[in-house]
Amino acid sequence: MHERTMRAVARGLFVACCAVPTCVTMLIILVMWSPWYHRRCIRATEATLALQTGLDVRIGSLERVSPTTWQLGDVQLRDNETKQSIGRIRIVSWVQEDDRTIVRLSQPEIRAEYLDDVWQLVHDRFLCRPEHTLHPIRLAADDLTIQSAHSQITVRDLDGRILPGEKEVSAVLYCMLAGERPDMEPMEIEIKRRRDEGQPRTSVALRTGELNAPLAWLAGYHPAFEKLGDEATFHGAAKLSQVPSQAGMGAAGLVWMLDLSSARIENIDMARMTEFLPHRLVGKGSLQLNRCQIVPGGVVDVDGVIQVTRGWISASLLPRLAEDLGCQLATAVPDDFPFDLIAIDFDLYDGKLAMEGLCNSQRGFEKMPPGTMLCAGGQPIVRTGPQQIAATQLMRLFAAPHSVSVPVSGQTLEMLWLLQPPRGPLTLNDSIGNIPGTPPVDESGLPIGQDAPRVSGRISGFQSAPAPNDAASQPRGYW
Repeated sequence: MHERTMRAVARGLFVACCAVPTCVTMLIILVMWSPWYHRRCIRATEATLALQTGLDVRIGSLERVSPTTWQLGDVQLRDNETKQSIGRIRIVSWVQEDDRTIVRLSQPEIRAEYLDDVWQLVHDRFLCRPEHTLHPIRLAADDLTIQSAHSQITVRDLDGRILPGEKEVSAVLYCMLAGERPDMEPMEIEIKRRRDEGQPRTSVALRTGELNAPLAWLAGYHPAFEKLGDEATFHGAAKLSQVPSQAGMGAAGLVWMLDLSSARIENIDMARMTEFLPHRLVGKGSLQLNRCQIVPGGVVDVDGVIQVTRGWISASLLPRLAEDLGCQLATAVPDDFPFDLIAIDFDLYDGKLAMEGLCNSQRGFEKMPPGTMLCAGGQPIVRTGPQQIAATQLMRLFAAPHSVSVPVSGQTLEMLWLLQPPRGPLTLNDSIGNIPGTPPVDESGLPIGQDAPRVSGRISGFQSAPAPNDAASQPRGYW
């Protein structure tokens, strides 16, 4: 009996020892499968991503597919302050294997007006922080869509690698546009962050390959792209690189230099470009940039060719070409007229502009005189002059008739924010004092006595305070 009891106790202890871990394991599994625990994991992941990205991140689902793979569903990115939608991703797959990370994005969408936020996320919070780029990263995306209020563009087969080095980190992306030939050379984007100098610097290079990249989708990012029209395309290379600023502005004294040398922009809608200008030009234009380096507040070195084939032009533009740009008019044209070709080779450097008409170098127009920049009806209309002009003369060409000359120099540049030129034409009552030889007038246009001159310094849109009732009979003064 004693032996039987001992065996029963032993069996009980064995069952108890097996049952306790099993119960604990089952309890852990039940907790991890519970909606409460799942929501808590999602909230913790959202908080971590928000801290790393600076954005408001919302995750619809979270699943650990394997010990090394996480999958996030319906990821929404919003501005952290305004809560406006920046973009969304249907599925994010994150694989961590040894010293390698693989990220795959399925059907990501980005709003064009928030591309600055996306760049800040990629550059400032990722490439500029070495702790995030200790190991190689492989990035892939299917059907990346960039949307704007005007149009959208879909990028397919995006494949990229982020490769860290001892003194730099580089990211190389290859992609194609939806609808293009599968065997076409892909577009390449390369970003480098160098840390081998006193000031870390970034450069971004874009090469379109065989592709003519549409520009309409960038209208939501900056209004300047909207002026190019819905059919404008970009082909060639573009580079942005950080260089030292001569004025010491920017982060750590660096500014961005834009280099568009050898780039070409085609199908420019000239009617859209001149829509709000005093002189109209209708037609499709192209811009070939042989050399183009622009530093804000510094170097402007641009050489290229502008060409517009078959369109309409305002006759009022012709005398302005002669007066402001020094061009020669072969004939006077009183009305707006259709033209055959505009072709101009220009060189802009050190505040000086040189132009040369190239109509005679185009096929079918070889008989035009040298220097012809505008021809119509088989005849030369405008020829360029031999001299250089100040680059600011180009602004006079497109300025409104009431515009005034503004003396800009290094000494007066800081005053422009205060001493703005008038937006509309000045009237007699807007002038300070009166015009010599013209009697001063009141608000109704009637002359007033010389012994009570009216001095008006008002600008249109501002009104003087009404006079007191007891001063109705007294002459009014304006400040």
